[in-house]
Amino acid sequence: MAGTCVNTIKLLGLGSLGLLTSSLIQQSIQNIPNLITQINSIYQLQISALNTKVKETKSYLWGSRVVNGLLAGFSTVFFTLAFQYSPVDEKHPYLVYAAFGAPVTLLGLYIKTWVYEEKILKKQDVSVWNKKESSSAKTSNSNSNSNSSHVPSSVVSADEDDDAEAAISKVNSVDELGRSYVHLSDESGLSTPTSSQPASPQIRHQEEAGDEPQEASSKEEADVDLEIEATLAKKEIAQDLEHIKTGYTIGSYISGLSLTIAIVGLFGDFYFL
Repeated sequence: MAGTCVNTIKLLGLGSLGLLTSSLIQQSIQNIPNLITQINSIYQLQISALNTKVKETKSYLWGSRVVNGLLAGFSTVFFTLAFQYSPVDEKHPYLVYAAFGAPVTLLGLYIKTWVYEEKILKKQDVSVWNKKESSSAKTSNSNSNSNSSHVPSSVVSADEDDDAEAAISKVNSVDELGRSYVHLSDESGLSTPTSSQPASPQIRHQEEAGDEPQEASSKEEADVDLEIEATLAKKEIAQDLEHIKTGYTIGSYISGLSLTIAIVGLFGDFYFL
């Protein structure tokens, strides 16, 4: 009865190690390359689609960590129990190699890919960065407008009076008999020496109309910045997934080697010993 239980534990360990190996192979050959292709196929301004795909990638990485950890844990526990409860003459070295195969697989898998997975898991949505930039720009513009609008009227009127006096002083002249004249020509642009001409309604209308091209240009700049940010985010995520795929490939090699050792050992244990 004890031998039957030990053999069952060995088979469970072999099955867990086989599932781990097949999972790593599928992820490195099919799943991760599909994610890279889907991310690269997203148009730059499809921000919602890009953010959705990034969230799916995060969920996939979390799920793969859980699955790989559980399978590696089951394999290690089963082979360790099989070695511990086997008779002395049946404690073969392949059980030790198979038990250490899963932890070494995870070590080879995440020693390089853990950093890149953390970068993807901590990445924020693309639109968050653009909203922060636009809000800060709007805040600075509003502050500058409010500062300019709170200039005291007395200071403005004093500047206007100084300009008017300067303009009038330039056109003063004295004739031969000693009489002075003030020439209100086109150079001064003033009707009387003590009055100032208000701004023309046409000038005010042009100033108000000049704000519309600025708003349009700021919107275009925001779109360009958003497109650049989306392009950089796509490129960075694709490069990180390439490194992750390399790590999964290395992990599949280690797990496959351990699985081969376990299969050969179990085959010899069942049929030759």
